Amino acid sequence: MDEIQTYKIGEHQIELQFRDGIAPVSPYSLLLAENIPNLEGQTVLDLGTGSGFLAIVAKLRGAERVYLVDSFDKAVALALENAKRNGIEHGVDVLQTGEVMLPSLEPGSVDVVLSNPAQLPLPEPDRANSPFYAGPDGRAMIDALVKETPEKLSPSGRLLMTHNSMANLPKSVRLLESVGLQPKIIAERTLAFRPFINRDWLDALGGVSEGLYFVRDGVAHERVCVLEARRSDHPGS
Repeated sequence: MDEIQTYKIGEHQIELQFRDGIAPVSPYSLLLAENIPNLEGQTVLDLGTGSGFLAIVAKLRGAERVYLVDSFDKAVALALENAKRNGIEHGVDVLQTGEVMLPSLEPGSVDVVLSNPAQLPLPEPDRANSPFYAGPDGRAMIDALVKETPEKLSPSGRLLMTHNSMANLPKSVRLLESVGLQPKIIAERTLAFRPFINRDWLDALGGVSEGLYFVRDGVAHERVCVLEARRSDHPGS
């Protein structure tokens, strides 16, 4: 059944339709959306676009062109419909996925890569086209995204992505630095565990002792942040 929901980001009211198992906007994507800066005239790639929410926010924040990327064809179709629903369909294009995470754009042609990657550690996929599953350690999509981003970024480009504590944030910081990107946390929030999080599996990976989550007042919580990573050769670095 189709579902319509409305979200307010800054001065913008965004109306989205959801169907085909594509879930409403997550707390992760909301946090990232709230921290998307002015993108006037910039080229943006939205990786794992889902409903198109982040792409729409990017256009409303001034992006000249936004590329949609998602391995689920029905998500891309829905994202295009939602772009039209919000009157920002011009300058929104689809890139086909292939053997790599980021499709074949010219090197240095993207100013901002936006992504709320799948990053939930699970022993096996929870369902087909899961928006959560990213391998047993939750890092499959994160690692590919980080390794492929630097080549696509313009000299002043940056990666803006969500990252939770469950997928080993310190490891991602080290990986970002190793590929020539300088990361910093620009926003952070704590969330009580939701029903689909497998706490037993997290404990098998190290749990609280490894900083994957923490317990407050008897309730398990994750930390989720927005990471900004700029090229190390950026003039402001």
